[in-house]
Amino acid sequence: MNLEKQHAKLLKLQAKAEACISRKEAQKILKKSDKAISKLSG
Repeated sequence: MNLEKQHAKLLKLQAKAEACISRKEAQKILKKSDKAISKLSG
């Protein structure tokens, strides 16, 4: 279940990343996606 949850979170972050316009917001999204990826791989 946890892997599915993290994968869904990554998909949501990807959608947000495509729509974001500011650098600060983009960095925040990248930080969250890095955390989700580390949970998936670890």
